[in-house]
Order: sequence, then C-alpha cells, then structure tokens
Amino acid sequence: MGLFRYFSVCVVAVVAVGAGTPAQADDTRSPVRYAGFAGCVCAPWKLWLRGGGVISLREARVFSTGKQRAPLALSPNGRHVAYFHRSTGALVVQEIPTGESHRVPGVEWSHDARVTRLHLAPGGRYVVLGVGRDNRIVDAHSGQAVEVPPGLRPWSFSPDARFVLMVDDGFRAGIYSMSPFAETGRVPVGGALGLDGAIVAHFTARESAIGLWDVVAGRATGAPIPLPAGKTPARLRWSGSGHLAVQMVTPRRLRIGGGARYNWYRVDPASGRTDQVSGFTVPGSVHNPIVTGLAP
Repeated sequence: MGLFRYFSVCVVAVVAVGAGTPAQADDTRSPVRYAGFAGCVCAPWKLWLRGGGVISLREARVFSTGKQRAPLALSPNGRHVAYFHRSTGALVVQEIPTGESHRVPGVEWSHDARVTRLHLAPGGRYVVLGVGRDNRIVDAHSGQAVEVPPGLRPWSFSPDARFVLMVDDGFRAGIYSMSPFAETGRVPVGGALGLDGAIVAHFTARESAIGLWDVVAGRATGAPIPLPAGKTPARLRWSGSGHLAVQMVTPRRLRIGGGARYNWYRVDPASGRTDQVSGFTVPGSVHNPIVTGLAP
C-alpha cells in the first residue's frame, strides 16, 4: 500500500494556515539557523534566526507520544519550516521571512504519523515523508506524490529542486528528475547534488577533503579539495548560482563552555580555495536541535 497507509488522507485545497506573525517574531525576519526547545523538552518549538531574533512556533505539534518529539523540518537554507499543525493536524509548510504558510493537500496527522521523518527540499517545494524504509516525495502545493524506489532514501536535492539524489545502504547513489520522475544517472558515492543534476560534491573516505564527480562524464573531476583541520565536516550544499558551501562542526564535548559550534565555508571548486563566511553556536541549553543544512 506504500507510505500513505500511515496517514489519514483528506482532499483539501491549498489554504492559508496559521498565517500572520508568530509570537516574538521580529519585524524583519531572516531565515532560520536552527530549531529546538529552550531549556527543556517542552512546548513550543523555537526558531533561532540568522538576524538574532527568536520565533515561538506555537501552532506546531510538539509531541508524538509521551516525550517523543513530533517531526519538524527546515529547508537547507532555513527559509522554510514544515510541521504538523497542533490543532488541525494539517501538514504545513511556512516561509519564515514572509510569514506565509500553506497546507499540504492529502496529508494530516494520524496515530501512525508519530514515527514519520520530515525533510524539506530547497524552496519548500517538496516534502519528504519517511516511515521506516518507506519514503515518498510530496509536492507541497499540489499534494501529488511519488514513491521512492525500494532500498533508496532521498539525500540531496539540486538547488532548484528539479533533481534529487538518492542513496542506498552502501551510500551509492541514483539521480532522478522530479518532473517526470525518472532516473537520469548513477554515481558511486552520495553527496550534494549540483545544478541540473550534473555534478555531485562529496566528502572523501577519511572526510579530509571534498571530491567532485561529473555525472555526465561518469568520472571524478579535479583534485580533492582539502578541508579545514580540527573540525568535523557535516554537510555540503550548492547554491543556485553554482557556488559550493561546506558546513563544519566542533562538537560540544570539544568546546569549553558547552554547545556545538557550526561554521560555513565557501569553496571555489576551480581553485580549491576555502574561506569561512559565517558561524554560530547552538547552546547546550537547546534541546533536540535541528540545524539548517543537515538534512535534504
């Protein structure tokens, strides 16, 4: 029956849900750096913004059962958040800078949805719903869904969300177009999918460098790009303009004062130059943190 046996299905139009300014929002809201709970694992979800503001996401469901948290997802650039609405049960995608939100047709909260994984594509265009080894990719506006082939899980969308890279248990990858949904290529290792699904950036086996794989040519291109020492690589991401960024983290156990430190670096694939462009710390007081860039 596929993934949607886990969900109650309803036929609804795309309507505004929870629109307006959430509590504690700044007048000029910026994208989200991370989400979580402040001080304890209790309501509401909070969103920490790049501009320094904090939003209390009071309409989002917090718990599935007992103290197990309900699913919530951030888009790779932090502009969109997906969650199940606390009172209506609707799956909602909200754009943080504008405050606009809409309901995803055909999906709402049910008892079985408590074990769902949520991931968001760039631009909030698609929502990945996962239960166990079953995954579906749902168009957030139309509600149309495609079932991911067995044994694969979505790992990375291209910056324009026209293509998706999916990995198997051995982290080998297939690349699929979203419209129509069809396989367009294969690569020996998963990673960040670039524009037009034509290149994949990935960490090398010892996570000391970045490798680039040309999908069309079927081979590695250029020399591996060394990564900054002393930090753990977390995620790679291509921008819409074709630039590559890498996120590095210093875990809290290695930092004096607690909390984990995240740094973003801009990588020039042509020259191999790597420059730090931003950084932030997720305090140890934040529970269940979800950091942008760490999920598809």
